[in-house]
Parts: sequence; C-alpha cells; structure tokens
Amino acid sequence: MKYLFFFLAFSMLCFACKDEPKTATTATDDGNPKPPADLSLSENGITQTVQVVDTVTGKVYKTERPIAAISTAIGANPIVKEDPVKPVPLPPLPKTPQETRVARVLMSNYWVVQGLVRIKDKQASFDNPGAWFKFNADGSYDYGYLEKKIGSGAWTIDGLKATVHLDAPLVGDDREWRMQIAKTEDVMVWVGTDRYHTASINMKLINLLFIPKNRKEMGLDW
Repeated sequence: MKYLFFFLAFSMLCFACKDEPKTATTATDDGNPKPPADLSLSENGITQTVQVVDTVTGKVYKTERPIAAISTAIGANPIVKEDPVKPVPLPPLPKTPQETRVARVLMSNYWVVQGLVRIKDKQASFDNPGAWFKFNADGSYDYGYLEKKIGSGAWTIDGLKATVHLDAPLVGDDREWRMQIAKTEDVMVWVGTDRYHTASINMKLINLLFIPKNRKEMGLDW
C-alpha cells in the first residue's frame, strides 16, 4: 500500500503525457531540441503560441501556453511583469468533507517542489525544485523560489475536479493543478490541466515547516 500513492503519481504523469498535443521536434548542433514547427515564442517572452486539437470537435486551433513551468521569475532569464488585474483573495468556503480536507492540507506549513517533470523540457527539471507555496486562510497564497519570495496571489479549490486554481500577481503565472494527496498528508502530486495547456507538467511537493535556503538543503547540489 505504501507504493500506491507513487503508482498513482506515475499514472497521472502518463495521463498528462497522453493529453499533450503531438509536435515534431528536431535537434540543434548542440543537441538541444528546436521548437516544433507549430510553436513560436510570443513577443512578451512569457507565452508561446501552439496548435492544439479540440478533443470534442477535432478542430485545430492556436492558443497561448506559458513558457515557464511554474513562474516566469524562476530560471536563468527571469521575467517579472505585474498583472494589471490584481488577484482578489476570498476565504475558502469548503462545501464537502473532501474540500474541507483539501483546504486544511493546503494551508499546512509550506509546500515545496521536490521534483518536476515537463515533457521535452529537461531544463525545467533542474530549474524548479525549491519553488514553494504557502496557502493562507484568507484565500491568499505566497509563492517563491528558495529564499526569494516572488509574490502573493489568490487561490480557490474545486472538490469535484480535485483542482486548485492559482490567480497569480505576475503575467504568465496563473495555473490550475490537479492534486493527489498522500494519506500521510505530507506529500502531494500536482499535474497541470488543459485550462492553461500545462498538462505536460507533473510535480511532487513535500510539506516543510520552513522554506529551503538553498538547493543543497533540498539535496539537489552537493
């Protein structure tokens, strides 16, 4: 039974991979993948234009997808662009025992990204461990990377879909994550959804009393 949670996490990752639009890639001289033919970077450097298939109608359409896995402020070339529409936190009002549990678990200490996988993006697996979230009872949340706080936004949950929606203060940081909570309530797996076309992202978060000060504390660098 102790491996059940991790089996579910792996299954969720496979499901995410299945939903990701198929795109052909080629390699550059240094071995890094080139953007696929149907993907182009937007002028803002925050989103990329992709072609996706509507699963209901079968029609192909273009849409915007975040370039960053978690936040534009994380990575070698951070971008910090304030969203002119500010998040408005509202205290969570759980309607079911399931939502009550989810809210309680989310508001427990800090949730720190221990590992992240994004299809066709190895760099994301290096850049994002150490990112963290702190959910507050007033419906606000803080997030950051190691000792650096990025900003504060608003969070809501959907008990039927088992999702948490993050209305972020930066352009390109809004996200929706489908959650799987371990019975011990000290580990979670989050998988991106089609709402922001981030179904290719899967990450494991651990519950900590304090945010890590550096990557070494996370066991990432020695």
